[in-house]
Amino acid sequence: MLIPSRRGTAGERASIALLGLHLLMSAPRIGLIVVAAGSSRRMRGADKLWVDLEGLPLLAYTLRALSSALPQAYAVAVVSAERRDRLASSDSQPPWSFVVSWVAGGAHRQDSVYAGLCALPPCDLVVIHDGARPFVTADILARGVEEAARCGAATAGVPVTDTIKVVDPLTGQVTSTPDRALLWAVQTPQVFAYAVIMAAYAAAGADRVKATDDAGLVERMGHPVYVFEGSPANFKVSTPADLAVARALIGGRSQNQETPHGC
Repeated sequence: MLIPSRRGTAGERASIALLGLHLLMSAPRIGLIVVAAGSSRRMRGADKLWVDLEGLPLLAYTLRALSSALPQAYAVAVVSAERRDRLASSDSQPPWSFVVSWVAGGAHRQDSVYAGLCALPPCDLVVIHDGARPFVTADILARGVEEAARCGAATAGVPVTDTIKVVDPLTGQVTSTPDRALLWAVQTPQVFAYAVIMAAYAAAGADRVKATDDAGLVERMGHPVYVFEGSPANFKVSTPADLAVARALIGGRSQNQETPHGC
């Protein structure tokens, strides 16, 4: 499913078509940025990415899913400076060994993504994924790569099921109710042609920190972005409640793997 956020000019569409034809005729070189340098402000002091879940930190499950789906990707993980030094020197076993380069993040998410972009070699497509989304699937990633190869910029998303209200932040008064049929909740992965995402960051400059996602930066420079189907299960672990759900899901998987056939 493709949902355009902007149609684009005839010239843009022609350029995208040529890019898509090139990528669909050959295996694209994929760069992967795993964003894992957040401050976990909503986690009551715990660093969500390093909380132990069945013997592994949360980030390990994300890397495991990504390495299984995109084994040939050039993987860059953006973490805190402290974690970078420790991981770069000591971790050589899967899933940590999947990461080619450990990069120190910046003050804001978009600073961290930009640091990751600068660490990538030239490639065809760039996949950007939150380290706190461990339940991404190979199907979601495949859809993202396919749509970005066709269109140059694509993001995972799911249709909104709740009614959304626009509210005046000063008075609390509802000012409008958007049509729910037009609204999608955006996730990662977000996938871009390398030239497109690099141009978006160059155009944004220091204003990149105002964007809430990378697709927004691409939209701001006038390039069309499309939505492909994500999954409600591809949620971001942001709160203690999210972590409890993740723990239950991972624990359930471990029990299923340990149960003998026929039992």
